[in-house]
Amino acid sequence: MKANETFERYDGKVRECCNYAVRSSKSFMENADTNKRQAGGKAELVLRDQLTKDLKEFCDEVDEVSFYAKQKAYITSNLLTFIFLLATAVFAILFSILNPYFILAALVTALLSLLAALGVFGGTSKSVEDVNVFARRKSKGEPAARIIFEANLDAPFKRNISRGTAALLKILTLLGVILYIAFCVVMLLVDNGTLNFGFQDELEYAAYVLPVFAIFPLILSRTVSTGSSFPGVADNLLGSYAACGAMRYMAEQDLRLESTELCVLLTSSKEAKNAGAKAFVRDFKADLDALDTTILCFDSIYDPDSLNAVTKGRKASRLIDEAAANAGVLLTDHNPKYHKGNLKVYDKAGLSAAQISSLPDNAPAFYRGERDDADLLTPDAVHAVEGAIKVALEAAYALDAQEV
Repeated sequence: MKANETFERYDGKVRECCNYAVRSSKSFMENADTNKRQAGGKAELVLRDQLTKDLKEFCDEVDEVSFYAKQKAYITSNLLTFIFLLATAVFAILFSILNPYFILAALVTALLSLLAALGVFGGTSKSVEDVNVFARRKSKGEPAARIIFEANLDAPFKRNISRGTAALLKILTLLGVILYIAFCVVMLLVDNGTLNFGFQDELEYAAYVLPVFAIFPLILSRTVSTGSSFPGVADNLLGSYAACGAMRYMAEQDLRLESTELCVLLTSSKEAKNAGAKAFVRDFKADLDALDTTILCFDSIYDPDSLNAVTKGRKASRLIDEAAANAGVLLTDHNPKYHKGNLKVYDKAGLSAAQISSLPDNAPAFYRGERDDADLLTPDAVHAVEGAIKVALEAAYALDAQEV
């Protein structure tokens, strides 16, 4: 059976669920502190409570599972990079004016700054408690498979510089680190007589120029606020309500799959290196091993004309192709590689997974910014959510048909 064969007024009922998603998103934007929906923020808590209440009506079981995330890992990494680079600068200058052995200390701190810049020390930041929500709607018979509609609740942390500027500062930071390492190695070789060249004495003056690079990681450490967020309507308020909207259709029509468990997963801390998705994979490992599981991520759904699906694995690819055909939804070939969603976490865990999104190949102007707001809740958003929900429902029924 196809999803569109489950009810004679299928299109109308799905549209009601789309209206639920968009209207609920509008209501949330009107009544919540939309700049506090960062991971663990008070607006995220409000959203989680609202959706958990809805899921308790739609599902048989709803679990709220706490986990810990390193939300300030980005800040900590850049701050430590600055500290180690600053120490390198001091040791390099002391090398040139006092004692040649300071070059060894400079090399050590330069290597530490490289590790910090690569995020190795991000785990030293303070852990913050957050919560995932996992809801299940049981199958009619003994379950042989599971499909999960997934979305993240948290909005992007607020940043005071553009993505392009942040990328440039990161490149300059790494360049400074590499130049310091090269300087230390060359000076060490010169000092012990292994290397000689014409301007080796003049090269020592680089110790007074290179400290300028230490300012870049300091700037980066102050560009992110973990205490506030952008509005995040597309990323990913609407996706959270859309995932619940698909489950709402099943509940309102009192439908159950024959042998496939239907679930909704609402994660948090996507901004903290996808900590919520990683915690789910870890905490529910026994459940995931017990049943063949497919995860469909709802992420940044706002425009029907750019609706696309990124799949991981042949099984997911075939399932989405079949679902889109059954739903009569045209999925584009866009692939937003710049977007760091939860999809890669599930793929790395060996799960069949797909992401349905409206993000095009190149980031839209509002992406991860203040313009990702209620102005995106247009009729186009309703059509985009409708397409996503129809594909998700058809995927659930197509998967169930494979198990019967």
